[in-house]
Amino acid sequence: MLDHSLTAERILSPLTLHSAADARTAPASPGIYGWWIKKGTLEVPEAAYQEQDGHQLLYVGISPRKPSAAGRASKGTLRDRLVTHVTKNASQSTLRRTLGVLVTDELRLTLGVHGGREHYGQGEAFISRWLIENGRVAWAVDPQPWDAEDKLLAHATLALNLDGRSDAFARSISARRKAALAAARAAVL
Repeated sequence: MLDHSLTAERILSPLTLHSAADARTAPASPGIYGWWIKKGTLEVPEAAYQEQDGHQLLYVGISPRKPSAAGRASKGTLRDRLVTHVTKNASQSTLRRTLGVLVTDELRLTLGVHGGREHYGQGEAFISRWLIENGRVAWAVDPQPWDAEDKLLAHATLALNLDGRSDAFARSISARRKAALAAARAAVL
């Protein structure tokens, strides 16, 4: 039986922080990942974040997601999810949606509706470049990554994981994301 505490520790104190550009080298297996962002590049609250090599652990995620109550399981892998975060768009990645809100002014981004989906259009390339320049990622294979994620979310300070939080920063990001979405949809009408 896998010790999910050890899996969580591989994210909290990784042996290697991989470049975001190396997302395609992640295992095609289930697991957990942590995004480490270069300290000082995002306006996040001061907190006791895990730090390593000038980066702070600000976001964790898993792939696949936890099976539904009906037992439906996704077939996602670490590689699939990380490639989505680095190269796809904000309609497919909560991390990109949040980053987009935080770097909108810096990168001159505007959320829009493109092909029926809300994302930053050509600005998505700027988010990808920003993530490659400022992000590092650690990953760990785990057949039930949701158990390790639960441990991390309960014990680590993670500015960009918003689910279940009601602090001022989480409320602000949620409100900014909703306002950007409303503006994007209004522009289509």
